[in-house]
Amino acid sequence: METYLYFRKFRPATFTSTQGSATQVLGAPSVASIGGAVDAAGAKISSATEIASLSVVPNDGANSNIGSNYTHPGAGTALTIATSAINGVADSVITFDNVTQDSANGYNFETGDIITVTLQQGLETSVMYAASALKGIEATATGSTTLRFNSLKNDGTDDIITIAHDNTKYEDIVNGINSIVNGRNYGGVVTVIDGSDGGLVLNKELQGLGIDGLEIVFESGY
Repeated sequence: METYLYFRKFRPATFTSTQGSATQVLGAPSVASIGGAVDAAGAKISSATEIASLSVVPNDGANSNIGSNYTHPGAGTALTIATSAINGVADSVITFDNVTQDSANGYNFETGDIITVTLQQGLETSVMYAASALKGIEATATGSTTLRFNSLKNDGTDDIITIAHDNTKYEDIVNGINSIVNGRNYGGVVTVIDGSDGGLVLNKELQGLGIDGLEIVFESGY
């Protein structure tokens, strides 16, 4: 039975965007703040399916431009707003409907409002490859090892997974991957690295190596 290698991006629970002006566009999170997960376009969040919930802490005590489904909580108190009013997500930038666009669930953000975004498993947050799709492993930095796979679309390009780890642990990473791919104790689906929800599940072959980041770069077109 062939071994299949499962990876899931690091996903800390939340990040925040403080509105510097009255705009419906939320500030994109830094790469580090959500675990260094990107696609081929450099996007850290690729779809509204990756967003579990949003809340806003108003900067002032009144805002008349909010949807009919909400009651303004007053300054400094969080209000949950509907994910259904997310207008779009592009290259990690989330745009939320105003009340003209959605009279029930829209919300006009004001300067100083703080929006908290909670992430979940969604589009492009996990991937699995047959072990035979692994093309190579290279040390791309002192504390960084890159795995190259035949792309899931099989179009001649590579999908790239980069593991952040303690310095000087490249050889141990290679040995661990080799043990998973070729060891007699593995077959079927094997979790290699799972960083969902800010937690970390590591295959036993990779434990103790200081793994603290996982970047997945898919070929373009996903």
